[in-house]
Amino acid sequence: MDKKRNAIIFSFLTVSYAIGLYFFYLRYVPLVKSFQLALFPVIFIVFVLTAINIQWGTLFFIFSFPLINNLPYFFGIFEHIPHASTSLVLFLFFFLGWLTHNIFFRSTLSSKLPIVKPMTLFLVFLTFSLIITFFRYSNFFPFLSDYIYEHITNVNEVTAGGAIMSSIFHYLNYLSAFVFFLILINIVKSREFIKTILIVLLISTSISLIFSFFQHLIDIKIANNPLSFKQGLINGTFKDALSFGAYLATLIPVVLSLIFFFKRSAKIIPLLILLPAFFILPKTGSRSGFVCMILSLFLFFVLLIKVNWKKIRFILTKRLTVSLVFLIIIVALIIVYTSSFQESIALNRFKELIDLNKPGEAETGVQVRWNYNWKMGAYMINDYPLSGVGIGAYIIELPNYLAAKGIQYRKTDSAENYFLQVGSELGLLALILILWIFWEILSHMKKSLGESLSYGRWKYIQIGISCAILSLFLNFFLHTYIGSYEMKYTFWLLTALLFCLSKTGKEHEGRFHVAKSFRVLSVIMIIIFTGIHLWNSTHSLSLKARRANFNLTQDFGLDKTEKTSDGNEFRWTRGYGGMSIKIEKPVIEISLLASHPDIEKNPVKVKILLIKDFFKQQKLLDEIILTQSAWKIYEYHVPEEVNQEVILLVKVSRTWNPLKVLGTPDIRNLGVAIGKIKFRESDGKEK
Repeated sequence: MDKKRNAIIFSFLTVSYAIGLYFFYLRYVPLVKSFQLALFPVIFIVFVLTAINIQWGTLFFIFSFPLINNLPYFFGIFEHIPHASTSLVLFLFFFLGWLTHNIFFRSTLSSKLPIVKPMTLFLVFLTFSLIITFFRYSNFFPFLSDYIYEHITNVNEVTAGGAIMSSIFHYLNYLSAFVFFLILINIVKSREFIKTILIVLLISTSISLIFSFFQHLIDIKIANNPLSFKQGLINGTFKDALSFGAYLATLIPVVLSLIFFFKRSAKIIPLLILLPAFFILPKTGSRSGFVCMILSLFLFFVLLIKVNWKKIRFILTKRLTVSLVFLIIIVALIIVYTSSFQESIALNRFKELIDLNKPGEAETGVQVRWNYNWKMGAYMINDYPLSGVGIGAYIIELPNYLAAKGIQYRKTDSAENYFLQVGSELGLLALILILWIFWEILSHMKKSLGESLSYGRWKYIQIGISCAILSLFLNFFLHTYIGSYEMKYTFWLLTALLFCLSKTGKEHEGRFHVAKSFRVLSVIMIIIFTGIHLWNSTHSLSLKARRANFNLTQDFGLDKTEKTSDGNEFRWTRGYGGMSIKIEKPVIEISLLASHPDIEKNPVKVKILLIKDFFKQQKLLDEIILTQSAWKIYEYHVPEEVNQEVILLVKVSRTWNPLKVLGTPDIRNLGVAIGKIKFRESDGKEK
């Protein structure tokens, strides 16, 4: 009975999730044929393998996620074209496979690990924040607006669709990484499987390094985004060069530990990866990654000396001597490389930090983060301490905050600090939970390097993974990697392996016991968080308030101004088009044109409305039917609206695409053309 009920529940979950994934794919994954031909086999394989065997699917996911992040760049899909990260899409199909597997074979996401408690509560906060933030940017569709219009949300004219996309992607950044961690700690049952995972990661990293050398020696523009290759930075197979640098800096201690772990000739394999990684890392331009790598290597050799200390008598043991010589060689290679070559990007970027305070020099590096990212994040926490501005909303609100402070800086970015990102978007309660999560990781790391340190060769793996986690943890203070899902998967993969290495018994099985007092406190915190965030989203953070505070012109669903052959201005709508206008005189004149090729056989219906008080009041001016491709003027008598600011909204029954219908190079979905709005005095003849 339990097996049958489990199958029914997971069948429902799988179908529901698959429907949601289908619409997500259509909306956020570029439907470029060549790109789809490259991506689809990968996501199909991870789905099928995971559905058959979760361990097989997990290994394929671990192999693939570092390698496919630059895939869109092969087909001209760059960062300025909003799209879902390929590693995120890969995970979504991996999880679909996990759900499908559970229809036939039972598995779980539960665990008795203490970290699960704050992680679960944080995800609840995250979910409520997403729901409320979505309603805010959709102008509380369907309760207030009848449609999700592309309202302007900030002074950079980011529309509601972009803001909602940011919220969804940031939500999935946290959620998918946590779920990946929970899947891993439930399926990793042996150290042999951990060894297999590390070997797969080695192979994947070596392929990424080979491609990075191709970029370095042949063409840096190949599968690189414009922001990186314009600065001469190598991104390998990653979303950007800084993510690639952080990944290498994180993996280097793990690769180094495998040199000590493998026996005899097998040591050459990680060594052949380590040396190219040292060579390429400075060419990624990642200063923080470079520093974190140095610190993690220092810690690695300190711990190596500690675990071998008992072998030290009056002279150094052979292993320690080799270790110290190896450390000296590594440090020497780094110093020689970064100081001998003037073209070293990492060295030049470090020089920028030294030159920060020179008179007349442009702001760079830490100074930019301090003035334009960290300070604004602190202001957001100060203004909304218990709820934040909403998940994914930091990047949307940043231009507004800069404008409010009178700062002429329009470049948007994340908070460039993981913890400030959480605090600014989700408030101090969620920040406490994140700090709790990281405290559990650090506590487990301490335990792993102390009482739970393995005997034999496995202790080197524990040391290497611990140093790698610490490296990326320190990097989180200078970057969020909120758009680099591959970095979050790397972090939580290593964290899961560390947890599984130190103990693989009952600690990972079953559900964590939650005391009644904690449950009550959690409910109170959730109610407070949700209530305050909802209040803020309907008041100071609402689209209406932002429009008033920053004088945002609400022109949405309209293309750029064009001109007719006789010089008259007009703009095309999509399925709708809205513009802010002030009613100057009692009669409004609206010129409309529909150019659908089949308009005579299939007329176009148009609704014209006046929106007041940001959709709290709507007035239908007319419903018209267009049957010819010709300009026509429509007049409406609106004396009661004179001198009022309103939104003129035009809704079109259907659109057409010139590229699909006529083959002309115009990919837009066109509704109707709206001419320049005119006003005149009443002549007394209007109805």
